[in-house]
Amino acid sequence: MMAAPRPSARRSAAAVATRSAPAANPPVRDYASPGAGFAIEWDVRVIYDFLFSLTDDAGSTDDLPATDRTWLKESRAAITGEAKADMDALFASSMAIFVAAFAVVHPELRTVDEFIDALEATPTPDLIKTILCDLSRDPDLGPLVEKASAGDPEAVAALLVAMPEHKTGFDALLEDPEAGQQRIVRVLRSWATVFAAIEPRITSIIERDYSLRAADRGAFHGSELIERTTGGIRWLPEVGSRRVVMAPSYFSRPYNFLLAGDDWRFFGYPVADGALEPEDRLAPPPAVIRLHRALGDETRLRILKLLAGKDLYLTEIAQQLELSKPTIKHHLALLRAAGLVTVVESGAVIYYSLRRDRIEAASTELAGFLTP
Repeated sequence: MMAAPRPSARRSAAAVATRSAPAANPPVRDYASPGAGFAIEWDVRVIYDFLFSLTDDAGSTDDLPATDRTWLKESRAAITGEAKADMDALFASSMAIFVAAFAVVHPELRTVDEFIDALEATPTPDLIKTILCDLSRDPDLGPLVEKASAGDPEAVAALLVAMPEHKTGFDALLEDPEAGQQRIVRVLRSWATVFAAIEPRITSIIERDYSLRAADRGAFHGSELIERTTGGIRWLPEVGSRRVVMAPSYFSRPYNFLLAGDDWRFFGYPVADGALEPEDRLAPPPAVIRLHRALGDETRLRILKLLAGKDLYLTEIAQQLELSKPTIKHHLALLRAAGLVTVVESGAVIYYSLRRDRIEAASTELAGFLTP
């Protein structure tokens, strides 16, 4: 599934335990053949997983091993006091994904602590504009974002009405931006002390994913490389988009998190199964589980039947099945994660296509797992 962008920042008065910095490997500036006027840039920083682990999507499926799903649940429950209240108020709308835009535009920030310090020190209006950079690209919302970031109450009210999908978190941030910035930083500092325990392991996983994709980077370019890396998002180049940032993420599995700025697009893509640490040798490959889980639902089979006829938009699928768009979006996310559906995106236009080759491979993969 593609998860839409979501929203961010301040510092806790309480002392924060010092966290050892991970190895100072810079983001990988590996520019593949630009093709179609844009360059693909690989950003392998654990900062994104630090943020994505705060989303509701993290650990929502068994694509994340049980040990880390348990860790997420117990660690979130351990956050108490003001930080807990701030997390509930601000991050209910997946604001952590929106905050990732700050990391995209600041590639010099190497560690989680550097990221939080810089986010706290940034003037509030600048931070708000960065967090809302995806919305700023909309010609109608752009002027509202500019005014709202400066504290214009009428602009804030109009902006909140224009984006009801993310309203909960934005209410708390935009109605008092400076306090909202402080509250977000408080959440991030509290979470940083917890995340530090697994940070080295997560760093190893995302670096391993980058290494595993060396052959793809040599063989594929442009939109084809993006589709292969994301597992089925076919992005068609947009006017003005000069950079495409690809960031491997463990906690986003099995979803892709997308963001956009004036001249860049960001794909927080799920790391490949091969990047995970080996577990039970009798366990079926995650790809086989995803595939058969996706096929084991009547609604998802109906969606596949519709797409077998022709490519469709989300609204068209929802109308034909008489279900809500959020419900259909959820089912499409699982179908895409299983490799059964391709998402084709060109600007504001998004439609879905059936991947017939994946259906044909279903029985072959199962047979391969069962055969000694």
